[in-house]
Amino acid sequence: MNDLETIRFRLNHFAESAGDTAPSLILSPDGAPSREIIDYCEKHNLTLDWALLGNGPAHRKPKAPLLADVEMDAIFLHGLLQGLELLIDDSESSASPASNAAHALAQEVIAKSERLASDLSSLVDATPNARKAQLEANQ
Repeated sequence: MNDLETIRFRLNHFAESAGDTAPSLILSPDGAPSREIIDYCEKHNLTLDWALLGNGPAHRKPKAPLLADVEMDAIFLHGLLQGLELLIDDSESSASPASNAAHALAQEVIAKSERLASDLSSLVDATPNARKAQLEANQ
């Protein structure tokens, strides 16, 4: 392992660029990485190998979104689009070409978002224990 000064230098340099403060405790008394550095790495999505050894990529791959979160986003998007359609329907110049085009576009996007939400729900339901596993992971 690199000496502690090299590790502190690397972490301080990163913390400065991130607008944060580097952890003060690098190693616990038994020589293992401290809880403070592990929490710091999780907070900034850093790899522990990079923080302690300077090896490998600095950042971990982002976590894949939860399927239930994607499903909720699709449902929320659908609601926003329906609100947009209501605003377009209430516009004063409903006979203009621009208004007609906006209305037609809104209808197409709403139809696509409905299919997306439905497909996501089917995907979650078709994956064995997907909802149960996600609920347990969230707890």
